[in-house]
Order: sequence, then structure tokens, then C-alpha cells
Amino acid sequence: MKGSTHVRLELRNLRYPDRELKEHLSEFIHYSRYSGIELGNFNQVISKAVLIGGEEGPDLRYGGALVIETSQKTANLLAKLVQMYPVFSTWDIRVSQPKKSSAKSKSINKKEKKVMATKKAAAKKPAKKAAKKAAPKKKAAKKKAAKKK
Repeated sequence: MKGSTHVRLELRNLRYPDRELKEHLSEFIHYSRYSGIELGNFNQVISKAVLIGGEEGPDLRYGGALVIETSQKTANLLAKLVQMYPVFSTWDIRVSQPKKSSAKSKSINKKEKKVMATKKAAAKKPAKKAAKKAAPKKKAAKKKAAKKK
């Protein structure tokens, strides 16, 4: 896979309550800086993470997962960090393809825009054709006027 393709990561850690998963996910950033690995805009990716609820504990929920969408390159770098540092051995990371429902809606919107653009262009064409037909008549009239003088 190319580095620019998007993937969906599901990050789970049973050791932490669900509400603390985002905070502990920032540990990846700290360790990446320490090891010299550049994760790019992973801070923004973490802020957009969606929490999927898990099982309920006595007071806190445990077993939930954070779902993020990032590039294949970033996913590979995270896997490399997990292998490098045993601290991340408790994290369960699953990689999958993102859902394509948003892509379908984008393609539908593009089709609608194309249809609307063709309708507008079709509406403008008759006016342009009429102007083109009138232009030779005006030129001919000017030539006749010039000949009469």
C-alpha cells in the first residue's frame, strides 16, 4: 500500500478506563519524539478520535476503543513504535480500510455539480449562438455602409 492511502485504526487498551484513552494515546507522540520518528499531524488525528464504548466496570467503563483515520505511513510508524517499546505491548491496534460511505456521497455531490454545470452551460449556449449569428450580420452591414461612403 502507498503511504498516502487512508486507513482506519482501532486502538484498544484494557488497562485504562475509556475516558483516559486519548490522554494515554499521546504517549505515542512523546515516544516518537524521543526515538526520532516523525508522526506528522498525529495530534490533530488524536483530537478527532471517536470513542467506541466498551464493557462497564464498577464506576468506569473499560474495554472501549478509539477509532482514528490516518495515513498508511503513520500506521506503519505506530506499529514500529509498538515493536520498539515494550510499554505499548498492552495496546491492541487493528488496521482496516475506512468506510466508503463518505466517498459515495462525495461522488454523488460531484455528479450533481456536473449536471448543474451542464445545465448552466446549456442555458448560456443559445445566447452565445445568437450573438455569433448577429455578429456576421453586423459586419456585413458595416461593410455595406463603408462601400456607400
